[in-house]
Amino acid sequence: MSKTRIGLMGFGRIGKNVFRMLTDHPDLEVAVIADIDDPAGLTYLLKYDSIYGRFPKPVELEGDSLFLDGRRIPFIDAREPGDADWAAHDVEIVVQATGKYRTAADLQKHLDAGAKRVIMASTPEPGEDIPLLLCGINDDVLTDSTAAVSLGSNTSNALAPILRVLDSSFGIDKAMFTTVHAMTNSQRLADVPTSGFRQSRAAGENIIPGPTNSAEILTSVMPEFAGKLTAQALNVPVADGSTVDLVAWVSKPTTVEEVNAAIKSAAAGPYAGIIEYNIDPIVSSDVRMDTESGVFDSLATMVMGGTFVKTITWYNNGWGYTARVIDVAEKMASSLQGVSA
Repeated sequence: MSKTRIGLMGFGRIGKNVFRMLTDHPDLEVAVIADIDDPAGLTYLLKYDSIYGRFPKPVELEGDSLFLDGRRIPFIDAREPGDADWAAHDVEIVVQATGKYRTAADLQKHLDAGAKRVIMASTPEPGEDIPLLLCGINDDVLTDSTAAVSLGSNTSNALAPILRVLDSSFGIDKAMFTTVHAMTNSQRLADVPTSGFRQSRAAGENIIPGPTNSAEILTSVMPEFAGKLTAQALNVPVADGSTVDLVAWVSKPTTVEEVNAAIKSAAAGPYAGIIEYNIDPIVSSDVRMDTESGVFDSLATMVMGGTFVKTITWYNNGWGYTARVIDVAEKMASSLQGVSA
């Protein structure tokens, strides 16, 4: 059986991670890469990656095409959805990894250009009618007829299972969290004026507070937390590896041991592959290539007065999230194979 062909729209952090993960995938393959940057520069950044190291196989650029294992993968110049003719390349699933173009109309343009399914590796614009999937939480959103889906944010994917387990085990009355996030390419290397004063400061020199829409994403998928959840973000000067620090007030008195036991059981059961339960004194760089959505730090759990709970969950802001993109692509491919059978 032939592999399902994937089109990448955007070849930045997530796009390159998808390419790496699909290099030896038995059922999926990257067929074409749509980006506006120079193919030579994109190829160089694929081969030599400051976070993940050298690409594990020989890959070369000839003309405007990559060659990997004797297979040609063309680059095409496409700025916006609709610019790429997916039908011409027999693309079935598009991974929209630009971080832009987050409306239902944008995703429809991919379908109009010949794609059968679209995965948006970012959050929708507010008010957009796009199914939002957090893997392990609302998997029923993805049906055989789902044409396009958003996978939310890396932070929301890391925290959602923890919230669900704590709520089902102890009842969350209210909660707040801080995502302590590695640097991103939207930040400044030096102090440069921008509309957000804090965001104008040098990323490598500062811990920078900022807004996050993670709480809104979580409550849209888990409405039981509406009015109970708030969040803030800190961008810190590390290249990769982030954490989410959760503080929750619960209705059922508990202990550190009970909290950890609940998460450990979930990680071995319904959230296997989504949550990793860790018992070691890890730091941010230790989750660099972890494929789970979140790595629960059992040594960091705190409980005060029985109903005041604090947890830390590490996550790789690029690699773990990409693993969920691949999970969804596999399900979509299986569905498409069933339709064509």
